[in-house]
Amino acid sequence: MKYTSNIYKVIIAVVLLICAPRVSQAQTTWAVSTNALSWVNLGTINAEGAVSVHDHFTVNAGFVANPWKMTTPTHVDLLNRQYGLHVGAKYWPWHTFSEWWVGAKVQYKHFRQVGLLSPNLMIGDAIGAGISGGYSVMISSHFNLDFGLGVWGGRLVKYRKYKEQYENNTRISEQGGRNFLYLDNVMVSLVYVF
Repeated sequence: MKYTSNIYKVIIAVVLLICAPRVSQAQTTWAVSTNALSWVNLGTINAEGAVSVHDHFTVNAGFVANPWKMTTPTHVDLLNRQYGLHVGAKYWPWHTFSEWWVGAKVQYKHFRQVGLLSPNLMIGDAIGAGISGGYSVMISSHFNLDFGLGVWGGRLVKYRKYKEQYENNTRISEQGGRNFLYLDNVMVSLVYVF
């Protein structure tokens, strides 16, 4: 857990250092958003904050959390428990918070999953970097709708996969660490621009 708290401190320090030069300037634009598709994923709570640091660049930081466990009528557990943080930046060719964008981020996520893509329990931590792209549609002067898609890759650490739905140390099928590349940031986000 000490490793996790150090990651949070580094992420917060990076965001503050990047944002500090522009916070006092009048032309700085702030935004907050949430991804509706994450909420559909077994109620994954998520939010992201962004600030413009130039006419074409924003920096952003966000989190995801899912403390829920659901059981189907046939007594199969559906579990996508996770918590994670990310920091990144986006480039907007036209102007910040309008039209096309491309982004990059670094991300940490702790997860415990079963029943979604596999009937086997998976537990671990994921650390990596990702890229994404998308389009932002202005709904009104303060609301946007963002559509996007991205991938992230990195390393699974302290990773365990079990041969069954429950944690049983005699039934481990994989453990240790391994590299990964996943689809990430499938988004339909509601954005409020201040």
